[in-house]
Amino acid sequence: MSTDLLVAVVSGAVALASIAMSARASRRQTLFAAELERQTAALSRKVARQDVMGRVRDPLLWAAFELQSRIYNIARSESGFLTFYYKEGTPRERKYALRNTLYVFAQYFGWVEILRQRIQFLDLGEQEYNRKVMELLHEVSGHFSSDTNRGNGFRLFRGEQRALGELVIWADGEKQGCIGYVDFCRRLDADRDFADWFTSLEESIRHLGDEYYSESRLIRVQHALVQLINFLDPDGERFPQHGTRALPEQRAEAPTWLNGHQTDLSDLDR
Repeated sequence: MSTDLLVAVVSGAVALASIAMSARASRRQTLFAAELERQTAALSRKVARQDVMGRVRDPLLWAAFELQSRIYNIARSESGFLTFYYKEGTPRERKYALRNTLYVFAQYFGWVEILRQRIQFLDLGEQEYNRKVMELLHEVSGHFSSDTNRGNGFRLFRGEQRALGELVIWADGEKQGCIGYVDFCRRLDADRDFADWFTSLEESIRHLGDEYYSESRLIRVQHALVQLINFLDPDGERFPQHGTRALPEQRAEAPTWLNGHQTDLSDLDR
C-alpha cells in the first residue's frame, strides 16, 4: 500500500472516529439538556405548590378554626351560642350572632376558593401532604352538600359553597384575601344580590337559633374541620388541642320546621 493511500485511509478512519465521537457527545449533551430541563420544570412545579400552600395554609387554618369553634359553640348543647345570643339576646346581640356566624362560614369558603383557584392549573404531584389537604377539604365540602341527612338545614351544594367564597374574595394584582367583617356587613346592607346568596344559610341559622335541635350535618362538618386543623397544625403550635375538640355524635328528633323534608339519598357531588 502506497504512503499516500495509507495516509488517506488513516485520515478517513480518524475522521469517522471523530464524527462518531462528536455524535455521541452531541447525543449525551442533548440528553443532559433534556434531563436538566425536566428537573428544572419539576423543581418549578414543586416551588409553585409550596408557594401556594405556604401563602394560603395559615389563613385557611385560622378560618377553619373559627368555623369549627363557632359550630362547636352552637351545637354542643341547647344553651349554646345561638340560643344565648340569638334567641335570648338583645337586638344587638341577635344581629351579631346571625351576621358573624354568616361571616365565619363565608370566610372559610373564601379561603378554600382562593386555594382552589391557585392550584387548579398546578400538578399536585406525588406529595402526600398536598393530596391529603385536598382530600380533607373535599370531605368538608361533601358534608355540606350531602343529601344523606334528615333535612336540608345548612345544606350547601358545592357550587353554592364556591359562590359564597367568590363573593368574599378581594384581589389586588396577584394578591388575594377575604374581606373583613365590616365590609361583609356593609355589603349585606347595600348589595341585595350579594345578600341573596346567603339567604339559605341565613334561614338555617335563624331556624336553629329559634328552635334548637341536634344538627347532624354541622356535627359531621365540625368533625371534618377538626381533622383538617389537626393535619395542618399537628403539634398544636397555633391552636391548643383543647380548642379543637370534636363534638359528640348526637341524635335527636327533627324540629317542626324540618318535618316533611326527610331525605335518604346517596351522597352527590355538588
